Amino acid sequence: MRTIVHIGQHKTGTTSLQHYLKNDKQYLIKQGLYVPEGLAGFDDTSHFMLNLYALEKERMSPLKETFEEKSPERMKGLFNQMRKDINDHYLHAKDLECDSVIWSNEGLYLLNSIEEYQSLFGLFAEHSSSTICVCCFRDVSSYRNSYQQQLKSLGIKPSENIDSYRYTQSDSWLFDYAKKTQLLNSVFNEVLTFDYEPADNVAAFLRRTGYDDKRALGHPRLNVTGLTR
Repeated sequence: MRTIVHIGQHKTGTTSLQHYLKNDKQYLIKQGLYVPEGLAGFDDTSHFMLNLYALEKERMSPLKETFEEKSPERMKGLFNQMRKDINDHYLHAKDLECDSVIWSNEGLYLLNSIEEYQSLFGLFAEHSSSTICVCCFRDVSSYRNSYQQQLKSLGIKPSENIDSYRYTQSDSWLFDYAKKTQLLNSVFNEVLTFDYEPADNVAAFLRRTGYDDKRALGHPRLNVTGLTR
């Protein structure tokens, strides 16, 4: 079994890809690709629990701050359920005779150490013969601008802590693509990167990973995600 981990850099069509994967799930199963739905009771197109799990204790993301503010005691139980759900998803993928499983979350771009990516990798290692990481990179200038605007729209104030996801100066690790690629290569069995294609990044992702993109061509661009429990 092969695992594909989509490191969805913010504002590169991650939401659009996740909705496509969910909506065309049966078509993708015929190609041998299994798309998990739901982790730890959350029915969401984004596998956001992976971000919460892999971040080191002292490091934050917007979602982790929200969860810890509301109910920090729930986290351990959610992680236990998540690991069980991951195991069940791989068993289901085998039953369907799929040879690959895909996970996708834009919060995984906010991981920033070997230890954090190893924690992520470890969730899939026992189920996989190979774990492939796929990451799309947007032009640094436009990415930095849109990322800053996104934080502002969420009411998140900038930080002077260079390790924080809130630090958005030009020397931030968020914008050092060479370092990010090197970091991913140090953990995953294979790393696939590609440049953001604003016209149709869903199709670009499928081409890069070797899947049929015909049904994805012209897929609508979506920018809003939501959580349901």
